[in-house]
Amino acid sequence: MPAIFTQQNRDELYRRMIDAGWDQLVRNGIRSLRVEQVAAAVGIAKGTFYHFFDSKDDFIYAMLMENRQHAVDVLERTREEAGAPLDRARMRSWLELLWRSDRNIFRIATAEEYRYLVRSLPDDRTLDPASDGALVRWIVNEVADARSGVDVAAVQNLQFALALTLLNRSLLRAEALERTVDALIDDTLDELFGRSG
Repeated sequence: MPAIFTQQNRDELYRRMIDAGWDQLVRNGIRSLRVEQVAAAVGIAKGTFYHFFDSKDDFIYAMLMENRQHAVDVLERTREEAGAPLDRARMRSWLELLWRSDRNIFRIATAEEYRYLVRSLPDDRTLDPASDGALVRWIVNEVADARSGVDVAAVQNLQFALALTLLNRSLLRAEALERTVDALIDDTLDELFGRSG
């Protein structure tokens, strides 16, 4: 690899490192993520990795934010393609994509690993789903064909409940985990659109 990267080289390496990091996380979990393995997977020296990221924690945060942005981009693209606010079925598809993804940190991390990640972040960074309500308000006001009077706080709490359910999956009945996720998605949709059936 050249010592000086063009912006295109940097962008490509960045993307490849993010993908290599996800491969490791999905396969082996958070604590097994190794900078050396990420660097080797993309054909760079470990030192070169640190030209892109200050630390392993910074790298993990970048991975998570990229993933979150991808989910928002998919939602925005779906809304644009529909040409109208999204109905219940389209919102269900997006929520299922979001909460069933093998790159969902809440499916990968244990509650203990998640606490470790949160403690390692500077105070101005968060991993909480829809922590400030901005995403939920955007969905309610612009993306979904939501009913009037949606309780934004309830939608936020349901998203937190999904995260907590997945993080604490070892405490729950494994055979009912996905049905539980479905029920929480249904509750979210009921709050956004009103009860179905």
